[in-house]
Amino acid sequence: APKLTNDATTYAHKAWALINQVEPIVAQKQLAKIETDVRKPLRELGIAWRINVKMTDSVTEGKYALCRKAMTSLDSWARATANQDSDLAQTYTDYTRDKALCKDAIDHPNLGNTPAN
Repeated sequence: APKLTNDATTYAHKAWALINQVEPIVAQKQLAKIETDVRKPLRELGIAWRINVKMTDSVTEGKYALCRKAMTSLDSWARATANQDSDLAQTYTDYTRDKALCKDAIDHPNLGNTPAN
């Protein structure tokens, strides 16, 4: 069994890897794969993150919460793509913004990801 962690850093890095792994499936509109290969793993990681990372832990979420938001935005874009929704362009815009914020949080972990003791 994988070791459970309550460190948001670990989840942020997992989120970043997953985002980059599944984004091409959505971008290429591989509709048959969106539910199983994109939305399901995003939901599973998001649930594990919410269950295991508590704000009272030694490393609080801080800016890493932006990576969880990026997963949610990617899920929305995937859903809009699968359903060919009218707000597809907006969901993509939201996702690219949130992905950039996640990358910034990972690239600059010293900015707001540790407790202010």
